[in-house]
Amino acid sequence: MLISIIIPTYNCANLLEKTLESLCQQSLQTECFEVIVADDGSSDNTEQMVKSFASRLNIGYCFQPDLGFRAASARNLGSQQAVGEYLFYLDSGVVLEQHALQIHLAEMERNPDHIQIGFCHGFEEHFVANNTFSQLLDSNDFNTLFDSLTQQDSNLDCRQQLLNQIGHMRGFDTHPWLFFWGGHLFAKTSDFVEAGGFDENFTHWGGEDVELGLRLFNAGHKFTLLLDAKAYHIPHPKAETAGSEATHNNCHYIHDKHQLPITERMLAESWEDIVRSVS
Repeated sequence: MLISIIIPTYNCANLLEKTLESLCQQSLQTECFEVIVADDGSSDNTEQMVKSFASRLNIGYCFQPDLGFRAASARNLGSQQAVGEYLFYLDSGVVLEQHALQIHLAEMERNPDHIQIGFCHGFEEHFVANNTFSQLLDSNDFNTLFDSLTQQDSNLDCRQQLLNQIGHMRGFDTHPWLFFWGGHLFAKTSDFVEAGGFDENFTHWGGEDVELGLRLFNAGHKFTLLLDAKAYHIPHPKAETAGSEATHNNCHYIHDKHQLPITERMLAESWEDIVRSVS
């Protein structure tokens, strides 16, 4: 098995279904990858929906009780069941362009020691309603969806928009972990295992991915920003624990844990301001 795709989820069966549909349409043979849905305590029909894909995907399902927001724990739970040489962390509600998995593998052949960060069209740090592509999503016409996305800059990932605004990549080159968001990540399984996985002390939305990225960066890993592996984030409200207070608490936890000048800056500056400050 080459790739283990780990998808954490919580009470969003409809969004997860679109993610799984996009995996069914991949040009990479299904024998080359497995899908593990890591359920953070859903009470909807997630399990039944996942099982409906058993004839189309090599898919597994694991469940942990609903004890609050535990995305880090869910990702670790899924990772423990993975058998692939590579781990691909993908969020519920993210759909992949049909060649995305092949593109990730090709990049890994070129740079086998790099950790890959993918962007997601339509991703905003804060929820913005957008029904522009709802008809294409409803029909699972993902090829037309991505053809449409490439024709307009308004749906770029907010991280890519920032890099375009400042006109250079130095902020990514010096602080790639600030771009290390859990919705679209690809790397060797051994790299994640050696880093210790996601820190399960994060119990509010956000932060657990950036903190893992920081640990990987401090361990000497190199990062690639892979724009060719296209993905689309279906707009939807974030978890109830998302918000400025949660972000503030997460930044304090990261700084308390790492005690670095850059983590201290996170207490007073946004990630965008830190990236902009790199000249």
